[in-house]
Amino acid sequence: MQTYPQSSLEEIIDSERAMLLDGPERYGQHYKHARTATMYLTLCIKSIELDRAEMFGRLFALTKKHHMLSFLSILRLHRAQAMTNLRQVLEAGAASAFAIAHPEMHHFVDVDEFGIMDPSQKLMGKRYKWLSQNYPEKSASIAEAKNRINTYFTHANIISGDSVFRMANDKSALNTPFFDTEDKYYVQVDLWLISNVAIMLMDLFFGVAGHVASAGRSVVDFRDDFGHTVRGLAVESAALQAEIQASERYQKVMQDIARRQQGRGAS
Repeated sequence: MQTYPQSSLEEIIDSERAMLLDGPERYGQHYKHARTATMYLTLCIKSIELDRAEMFGRLFALTKKHHMLSFLSILRLHRAQAMTNLRQVLEAGAASAFAIAHPEMHHFVDVDEFGIMDPSQKLMGKRYKWLSQNYPEKSASIAEAKNRINTYFTHANIISGDSVFRMANDKSALNTPFFDTEDKYYVQVDLWLISNVAIMLMDLFFGVAGHVASAGRSVVDFRDDFGHTVRGLAVESAALQAEIQASERYQKVMQDIARRQQGRGAS
């Protein structure tokens, strides 16, 4: 396994660049698929009508930015950072979908008499309710991913801390690296996850835009190759998911979960 120097700021900078360039060799098809999905998310929309640009445009920009940051963080072995960025992707993506259908500012912020804006939780709840009612499958996928991220990654805990902490077998020394200890299996799983999120969100945007267009006006114009490209990405995603699920690591985790559930049922 490749090791990357990290004893100084300059070494960290050089190592992070090397990690990105080494991505194809380190993670193969998982890297290529994630890179393609990440880049296509940034390019899939050709134009946005002016009345959608203010809300959807800025939310879509957030979605794209944080997805790219998540991809880069995975390759640079910063898993907690990658998942925190992915949470931003999920939240901005859900809001983006809503903004295609409902572009008015009052759906996104409350403005007081001093002109100060408050992106209230109440408004966020209304958007998620709309998503659940109109796109229940996508809503469930977003909620499941957010819940998992919230449980393990958005708050400091000893589980996430394990990736940057090692103790010698005789307890005589500690190792606290800057980069996560590389686990190829988890890196590949994370690359698949962020790609799957990108595909799901692009499909959601396309669906919402289609429903708006069917009511009388097209407000978001997608690339001519959108349907073909996203379907191809979905096929690749399914194949990589099947590969992950066929691995011994995955099977062991599933067996452990099943035993735990059986134990809880017996008690």
